[in-house]
Amino acid sequence: MSVNRWKLFAMPVALLGLASPLLVNCGGKGIPGADSLPGPAGDLASAAGGCEELKNGGIANLKFDGGAEVEGKVKGFLEAAASLDKLTADMEASLIASCGKLGKDLGMSEADLKAEPGGGKGAEKVCNAVSAKVNAAVKANAEAKLTVQIEPPKCYADISAMQKCLGDCGSPVQPGKLEASCEGGEISGKCDAECKGKCSVEAGAACSGTCNASCSGKCDAGFKGTCGGKCDGKCDGKDSKGAACAGTCDGKCDAKAEGSCSGTCDGSCSGSCELKAGAKCSGSCSGGCSAEIKEPKCSGEFKPPSVDPSCQVQCTAKTAGSAKCDPPGVRIVANGKVNADAQKLVAALQASLPAIVKIQLGTAKKLQAAVGGVISAGAEMNGAATKAGGKAIACVATAVEASANVKASLDVNIQASASVSGSASGSAKGGT
Repeated sequence: MSVNRWKLFAMPVALLGLASPLLVNCGGKGIPGADSLPGPAGDLASAAGGCEELKNGGIANLKFDGGAEVEGKVKGFLEAAASLDKLTADMEASLIASCGKLGKDLGMSEADLKAEPGGGKGAEKVCNAVSAKVNAAVKANAEAKLTVQIEPPKCYADISAMQKCLGDCGSPVQPGKLEASCEGGEISGKCDAECKGKCSVEAGAACSGTCNASCSGKCDAGFKGTCGGKCDGKCDGKDSKGAACAGTCDGKCDAKAEGSCSGTCDGSCSGSCELKAGAKCSGSCSGGCSAEIKEPKCSGEFKPPSVDPSCQVQCTAKTAGSAKCDPPGVRIVANGKVNADAQKLVAALQASLPAIVKIQLGTAKKLQAAVGGVISAGAEMNGAATKAGGKAIACVATAVEASANVKASLDVNIQASASVSGSASGSAKGGT
């Protein structure tokens, strides 16, 4: 793009909009002699050079005018936007892989399941194709009467990472304010003493508590699946009354259970397993510990009182990658005529749907909240960017645009993942 220098010089500074294409859409090429131009003219020329550092990881090397405080504020905003951009791309790659696994298990071709992350379009292509396949399989096995029950995952902010970030930002969490800082949730973590509340064991670990997912072992209530021992309930539609069942058991199973369990699972649980309060908790304790909680996490938003708003936004975005989400509770039950095709469908869904739902209702939602904060902060960065000079103006404009693109990408990813879970439950048409 060619720009007449005299036009740049004549442009009133008041028209220096953060999102102006004239300033940021020049292919990253600066104006010759920009560094030597004085005052507003130099700012304009520098702004026209764009901000490749936002893409190539060179934010730390940027130098801005206005002093350390202004430079820190601008850099913090840029780092937050860049972090969310990368996290969203990584999340889309995970969604493509999860949808692809489900499609492969259902016999789809490699060509239909191949795509690169990019603005959500890669996930949209693969997941919508898989959604259509699932929808067709559900209709073809309508007599199996498939039911999908989903318990949304809990997601946690990493308190230790947030505390460090806020301290580095110059707005540390005040002593004694930890419990009051977890809005809309509760604090949990490792308890080396007595857990006074609830103890949750991670997915796949040995479980002797309530499992709202797939249980492998024994299940004392709400079981549906294959049972290698005695089935106390219905066996393939007939009352078994504690007898051995060679088919599908619906009720309780006392040995070698493989299926969904809404009661106490004594074995391995594919989702989170909740134990009653006890003297020792090998998992995550919430609701109180007789000693100090270690590696604390917040199931809501970690928002300490009296923290600088800009630091809160930046740190929420920067630590989004260290936030964790529990596996969702996904129970897939087939009641009726369950042939080999129906069993294959149930097995494929049980293997891949939890990862897809975790993104849909967990990871993506968490990122959405962080991106919303960055976008709101971007609208207030005009003053700091103007003080920091033309390069800062270009970089902030680029970051604002990138954040808007991330938000749009997240929306597409959520819709793509929802199309799969909707098709599995029969509440949506695949690919639409």
